[in-house]
Order: sequence, then C-alpha cells, then structure tokens
Amino acid sequence: MIFDSLSVAEEANEAVKKVRKELKLPENFEFKFSIGASNKVKTVFLQKLSKYNFRYRTVVVDKTILTKREPLHPKDSLYMLVAEQLFLRAEPRVKNASVFIDRITKSFVDDFNVYLKRRLNTRLEKIIGRMKHQDSKSNNLLQLADMVCGAIYRKYNRSEDKFYKMIKKREEDLWKPY
Repeated sequence: MIFDSLSVAEEANEAVKKVRKELKLPENFEFKFSIGASNKVKTVFLQKLSKYNFRYRTVVVDKTILTKREPLHPKDSLYMLVAEQLFLRAEPRVKNASVFIDRITKSFVDDFNVYLKRRLNTRLEKIIGRMKHQDSKSNNLLQLADMVCGAIYRKYNRSEDKFYKMIKKREEDLWKPY
C-alpha cells in the first residue's frame, strides 16, 4: 500500500473506522479477508476504501513453482526476496519510505529489517526509511492491505475477480514472476 502523504494515510485510516461503524461492528473488529469477514463486509469495505487515494504494488507468486526453482531459500527468505523486489521495482518512485509491516516473530522482524536496509539503502540513496512492525489488530491500514491482498489472492488462486475489480483502479504494479 502506498500513501503519498501522512494526511492521505490518515483519511484512509478514518475511512476504515467509518466502515466498521457503518457495518455495526465492534471497535476492535479486525478486517481480515480470509477469516471473520463475510462477503457483504468485504464488498462494503472494498467499495468504500477504493475511493480513497492510495495505490498498491503486489507480487503474485505461485509458491509451488518458486520452491522448485529456488529450493535453497527457506520460507522467511521468500518474504524478504519478495519485499526486496517490490521496492526495487518501485525504486524510481519511492524514497526514504516509512514502512509498516504486520508483525510475525521477533527473530523474523530483526532479520527482515537488516536484510531490506542492507539490500536497498546506500550512503547516497535511501529507499527504506523508518520500519515499524505492528500487530494488524491495532493498525487499520495493515487491515486495508490484508483486504486488498485477499482480493488479489482470490482472483489468482480461485479465479474469482469480483473483489479484485473493486480495487483494480488502485493498482500501480502487479508482478507475476513465477
């Protein structure tokens, strides 16, 4: 997810809160595409949020093909490689980005941060600035990212593009390397 300014990100954050209220969901309800969200919730969420000014860049990876091609990379490395490629493909447009990532495990967080900063930042140019790992339960914009990713996953894994069509206009880059 890319927001060009803090104010644009805050508008989207407030919109997630409004959708939660409109759907009469508890304040602590977490929007997750794969669990807990009915098709009605997904539809309302994606229709409302797609009106806000954000873009997304994504990589669609068939893990079965990738593991046959790259059997030496452990699962964690897959996330690091994909994140690196996303930033490299966006490099002309992204500088000193603040990056918020859904928290996984402490050891992964540390390795992930070191890997990306070493691979993407030089003394002359910083693609990655501040990196913060948060639990998606407490971050509406990570929930937005989850819902967008779920719509993309549904299109490419189940050939169902109803949700994807709602967000496609926000797509800046969709890359299918494998």
